[in-house]
Amino acid sequence: MYKYFDILDKYFYEFGLKKKEKLSQLHDIYEYYNSKINLISRKDFENFYLHHVIHSLTLCKFIENKKLNILDLGTGGGFPGIPLSIFFEKNSFLLVDSISKKIKVLNQITKKLNLNNVQTLNGRVEEVNDKHDIIVCRAVASIPNIINWTKKCTKKGSVILLLKGGDVEKELKNIHMKNKIFKLENIYSEDFFIDKKIIKIEVD
Repeated sequence: MYKYFDILDKYFYEFGLKKKEKLSQLHDIYEYYNSKINLISRKDFENFYLHHVIHSLTLCKFIENKKLNILDLGTGGGFPGIPLSIFFEKNSFLLVDSISKKIKVLNQITKKLNLNNVQTLNGRVEEVNDKHDIIVCRAVASIPNIINWTKKCTKKGSVILLLKGGDVEKELKNIHMKNKIFKLENIYSEDFFIDKKIIKIEVD
């Protein structure tokens, strides 16, 4: 587990001690709740920090800490929303998922971590009418579907940040909004990040 904190220091040196302490608590909290409900793959739990926490935190490069409203679409086990909410304490986060038992567990996790900047919603993102500055999500669905689902909760100037792999160029072919692909293998040296990408889409 501790080797991953060397990776955090390498790529996210701006983390202070307080934030690192909260990140260090994530492992045991998730291990406890993951034994009760499958928040993330139990086969993959030994890679909890690299595959879930650090992967989520890659979005830090594209977000400012300045009272933004951020929506995590299909948050599942709370990724990328929970790690990001630790880093960006000035921003407000709404974690949305249609599976009620996952949302109930996330409410417990945010309470244990004293994450006062996080709210949750058990439902579909199409039910959200409040406008958000940033939409984040991790491999939830196709890019056209995500854009369609979030029409009501975005505005001109909103940004959609997606953590995805595979042939994203094909998905973006008919997307007419301004977009850019960032390859994570150009940021990280770890093999896990090969073929993983961040897609940034600007809502017009």
